[in-house]
Amino acid sequence: MKYVLPVFAVAFLSTLAGCGAGVTLPPVAPEEVEIFMPGSFPVEDYKVLSRLEEDVPLSASDQDLIDKARARAAGFGADALVIQGIRRTTEGGVELNLEQEQRKVLVGLAVYYPSKHPELTK
Repeated sequence: MKYVLPVFAVAFLSTLAGCGAGVTLPPVAPEEVEIFMPGSFPVEDYKVLSRLEEDVPLSASDQDLIDKARARAAGFGADALVIQGIRRTTEGGVELNLEQEQRKVLVGLAVYYPSKHPELTK
């Protein structure tokens, strides 16, 4: 049991090291963030800044959801948003009529291109 925590910590830190953890970039304008739909990826080498999960009411358009995720990725200074998927879910608090609100959820990655940020390789 006493070995589980150190093994977990090493695995976690290794994952963070490979994901660009600790990298801080200045925010960019949302329109500067490239969008990659599910199944498509940047050709250029990239590193992950953050995993994103955004949601909107089911009545909102997919574009509204993508715009919301793009704005959040821009806040991280991302060069691109790699969308892993968009799904529907029933989450949140139960209303007085005992119904839960259906939502659309986008899961994706805010990424940056190391070649565009040579200052990070020093």
